[in-house]
Amino acid sequence: MTDREWMAVELRVVGRLLVDRTRRWALTVVGFALVAVGIAGLVLPVLPGWALIISGLVVLSREYSWANSALAFARRQATRGGRGLRDALRKARRRGRPAEVPGPTEVVLPADERVIDLTQAEAVRPPRQRQPEPERSA
Repeated sequence: MTDREWMAVELRVVGRLLVDRTRRWALTVVGFALVAVGIAGLVLPVLPGWALIISGLVVLSREYSWANSALAFARRQATRGGRGLRDALRKARRRGRPAEVPGPTEVVLPADERVIDLTQAEAVRPPRQRQPEPERSA
C-alpha cells in the first residue's frame, strides 16, 4: 500500500471513531436530560414523570449496560404497579361505588345539593336519608 492509501484508511478510522464518540455523547446527554426532566415531573403536576424517566433509560440503555438493568427494573415495577391498580379497580367494582361518591359522568353542586348526571343532562335530587323517629314516652 502506498502512503496515500494508508492515510485514507487512517482518516476513515479517525472519522468513524469521531462519529461514534459524538453519537455516544449525544445519546448520553439526551438520556440524562430526559431522566432529569422525569424526576422533576414526579413533583410537578404537568409533566409525566415516570414516562420521561423510562424513556430516558431507553435512550441510555443503547450505550450503557447499567441503564439496561435499570430499565428492566423499572419495567418490572411498572408491571407490578399496573397489576395492583387493576386489582384495586376490580375490588371496587365488585363492592359497588359508595352512594356519596359521584361517578365520572356526574357533577355535584354543593349550593343546592343536586346531582347532575351528565349522560342524561337532567337534575335529580339524591335520595334523602331517613331520620330516626324520636322515641315516644307513654
